[in-house]
Amino acid sequence: MVPYMGLTLGDLTVQQERLVLYITRGMTIAAAGRAAGYASHQAAWEAAKRPAVAKAIEYLREQFREEVRFTKAHAHAMYLDAYNAAATSTEMKNTVDSLVKLHGLGAPDNATQININVNTAQLERMSDEDLLKLVGKDDKYLEPEAT
Repeated sequence: MVPYMGLTLGDLTVQQERLVLYITRGMTIAAAGRAAGYASHQAAWEAAKRPAVAKAIEYLREQFREEVRFTKAHAHAMYLDAYNAAATSTEMKNTVDSLVKLHGLGAPDNATQININVNTAQLERMSDEDLLKLVGKDDKYLEPEAT
């Protein structure tokens, strides 16, 4: 989206990009600065005032005003943020489980299943000829042939 913002690739550092994303997701500048890895809230404030960062924030806010779009990609990015912030292996496992569910990787195989209800008592009483007819063979099927 950088060209649509009126910026060129490289105008924002990765840290500034994360700051912009956190701010436009609703975090305060200080909280977004902590999440993006700035050393102090003052450094985050200074970064947010830079023209390129301010332009990116304004562009994204305008985009969100027009239409809120929450896609699988957004959810995926948020889960990865949660995974990176996880303090225990249980939190990491829960995040991975959520990612698996999000992408349908743990979904059961949707192969067509056919259930046939057979009355076995009725089959046991049928003659060999009737059973062969039931499966589509003639009564000569079981007789050996000279080769």
